[in-house]
Amino acid sequence: MSLSAPMPTPTVLKSMPTKALNVLHTSDWHLGRRLYGRLRYDEFAAFLNWLQDTISAQHVDVLIVAGDVFDTMTPSNKAQALYYEFLGKVSKSCCQHVVIVAGNHDSPTFLDAPSHVLKFLNVHVIGTACEDLNDEVLVLDDVNGTPHCIIAAVPYLRDRDVRSSQAGESGQIKDANVIAGIRAHYDKVADIAKVKQVELIEAHQRHIPIIATGHLFAAGGQTTDDDGVRELYVGSLGKVSADMFDAGFDYVALGHLHVPQRVGGREHIRYSGSPIAMGFGEARQQKQVLLVQFGAAADVFFDKEEIASNTIIENATAAIVPMKETARKAVNQATDFMDDLFGFDEPLEDSELANIAAKESNIDQRNEDIQSTPTDLTISNKTSNKVLHQDGSNQMQVTSLPIPKFQQLAQISGDLTTIAQTIDALTKNESIWLEIIYTGDDVISELREHIQAMIDGLPCEVLKIKNTRTYNKVLNQQQNSETLQDLDEQEVFERCLMAHNVPDEQKPTLRDAYEQIVHGLHHEDKQAE
Repeated sequence: MSLSAPMPTPTVLKSMPTKALNVLHTSDWHLGRRLYGRLRYDEFAAFLNWLQDTISAQHVDVLIVAGDVFDTMTPSNKAQALYYEFLGKVSKSCCQHVVIVAGNHDSPTFLDAPSHVLKFLNVHVIGTACEDLNDEVLVLDDVNGTPHCIIAAVPYLRDRDVRSSQAGESGQIKDANVIAGIRAHYDKVADIAKVKQVELIEAHQRHIPIIATGHLFAAGGQTTDDDGVRELYVGSLGKVSADMFDAGFDYVALGHLHVPQRVGGREHIRYSGSPIAMGFGEARQQKQVLLVQFGAAADVFFDKEEIASNTIIENATAAIVPMKETARKAVNQATDFMDDLFGFDEPLEDSELANIAAKESNIDQRNEDIQSTPTDLTISNKTSNKVLHQDGSNQMQVTSLPIPKFQQLAQISGDLTTIAQTIDALTKNESIWLEIIYTGDDVISELREHIQAMIDGLPCEVLKIKNTRTYNKVLNQQQNSETLQDLDEQEVFERCLMAHNVPDEQKPTLRDAYEQIVHGLHHEDKQAE
């Protein structure tokens, strides 16, 4: 059948019977990542052990890892050992297939190198955008050789994969070219997948779901202050909309953003988020993996309202970047769980805004109280699974499976008195890593010593102390206590511009050139020959 041949509509295809299928969606493991220099291998190992147990408990057929398996393009031996040991163990479990695509932190060639060997374990790795897009469309069979599903395994699409750069292009043209390139890639993959789907449906007389992957930044996507999420393209380009994904995709498993969320209000297009907090800004997030069930596997109905009423609200109080007004509706409709907290809807009508304003004020005040009032910052791991979406007509269900916290983190902000009271209220039963942000008006010359005295005898360790007062920053610089660890590459460059008295009119051009250099350093595949 050719690509130009007429195909049944997605609605007709999805109305057919669907075989039971359990798919687990996860992403952004960042194996090997450190937190202020602290190694976190114990956390990663604990997560992978939990994931292996979850796969068995939920009878998962297909595991999807949507990019950023490793934190760097040259992962350590320990990070590699965790990765390969996990794949070896999962290959012996009920999980019949593992699909892994590269993210922007991964080396495409490093992931691809053992792919031919891993195929014997039914581990399918797509590190690089394929020259022949048929290679990105995988038909996964069950143990009896009948098709489970079709995976449109699209990895992170690098600059060279989606556009050809030309000298003198404006930022607007570059952005349009990036978006057009990403859309064209997904359209071609979708066409190939739908042709295969029609052929399989004719042969087996049942719906074969198409699941797409992606590692990208969706327009309106939410991040946290210190999650380390990098811009994928120079100048913040390449933020795609939900409309870019073909209607034939039954589910789209995305990676890159660490906050669990839907895209454009679409229930079937989701970020699973990172499995552990990558920074203290994520300390209060309830991390999750997503169980996507099709057919008979999804024929279990839950009372969604009852589950929502029992959900712990404080698990969703992440320190996030302020949302645009167009996202406010979802925030106020469902503050009881992190998925709907980050849903996006169309702009509100004026008549709706008045009713929402009072709720929004109460929510903002509650969040202020949480930040400023001394409290037990240890968040309970006793959260239950929650059905996020159920579509009887499409025979699909999406369930959030909460991940336990393997290392407690707490971010404490305030003056010295508030910090002391909050530390005193911390749990005494388990290890907690702390980030202290001093916001008091008084100049404290020996702040670290004061903080250290507060945690004496407690199972706490301070990984970072920040002083937000401007004059204290100047004082710290004079005392040479500020280190490069306190600054990112952009801040260092801005300091250089100031130190060399660069004229304001020259700064935009220099910043643009510098951003391109840094982007190249971050995204160059050092494993490639």
